[in-house]
Amino acid sequence: MWYKAAKIIVRASGNPLFQANETLVNILKSLLNEDQGKFILNFRKPRLSFQDLKEKTGMEDDELMNMLNSLMDNGIIMDWPIENSDMMEYRLLPPVADTFEYSLVRFDRPLEQKKYLANLYEKMFEEATEVTQSNYEGLMPIFKDKMPVFARIIPIEKEITVPQEKILPLHEASKIIDQQDIISLSECPCKLQKDLIGEPCQISTDINRCIHFGNIGRYFIDHNLGKQISREEAKQVLKEAEADGLVHKTFHDDFELDQNENAICNCCKDCCILFQSYYRGVFAFHTLTSYITELNEEKCKGCGTCVEKCPIEALSLINGKSQHDEKKCIGCGVCTTQCPEGARSLKRTELREIYIPPPRIRQ
Repeated sequence: MWYKAAKIIVRASGNPLFQANETLVNILKSLLNEDQGKFILNFRKPRLSFQDLKEKTGMEDDELMNMLNSLMDNGIIMDWPIENSDMMEYRLLPPVADTFEYSLVRFDRPLEQKKYLANLYEKMFEEATEVTQSNYEGLMPIFKDKMPVFARIIPIEKEITVPQEKILPLHEASKIIDQQDIISLSECPCKLQKDLIGEPCQISTDINRCIHFGNIGRYFIDHNLGKQISREEAKQVLKEAEADGLVHKTFHDDFELDQNENAICNCCKDCCILFQSYYRGVFAFHTLTSYITELNEEKCKGCGTCVEKCPIEALSLINGKSQHDEKKCIGCGVCTTQCPEGARSLKRTELREIYIPPPRIRQ
């Protein structure tokens, strides 16, 4: 039964790198009891309405709702409003990044269980590295053409484009925040997972860095994954993240840039699952940006701070001066805030797609 449930979850995720193997089965066993595991078998389609599930299971309304809530508490499914309706559908979530995130940040989960899960996720990432590296040539076209752009990079204290044709200034107490009625703040699951396996973040000590909006914000609050915060508190999180040299990334419903923003994450090279998936040779780094860094050579002292701080390693020192790789620069602005001489700034560009294949670390 557990392997069948794992196969259904992997198939629903559409991700070829995560497998219905012992590691995923052990994650499910840690999060679910047998009745919950069996219930997953109903999701032959990854999205089902309450009525669909009622017909499949024969459960009474209260019993079914209790089951759904228990699965949402554990980050296995999410409820989502059906368009032009007052009803909800229930979506089976992929193991990474959703179940990874939601299962770790739940407030009342025992620490020992979190440590156990963190080590299982680490093993899952190692297995995914092996899949990519063993099938490198075959997977690269899939990464380039088939997998979504997960996030848009938000330049620090500049402006962001959501959707593509609309510019929103962040420094004016971001309109992204101002437009939200529901805002939740949670622990960063990436930092938390690293800390739980004994590799704490070396860039930022504050773990409360993930902001969610709208339906996902409501989901976080309802299921003990995050706390509700005000717009002013959310803006303060962004300011502190900027000071730490973190990258602001905004995510959208269904990964569609013309849909509503549902999160702003503040990410570092040390921990972020997207950066780490790239450096570990699992995924390509794939994002959109409307900025690029530029250098004032007269101010540059060649100290190398920007090279050290750049989260995607797009900077280097050549002949004692900072140089950037235009094909790798994600326009995050970290180099502009961390340079002690103020030698770097951001320049507005047309919308650019950044695609960097994962390193080939195994032959």
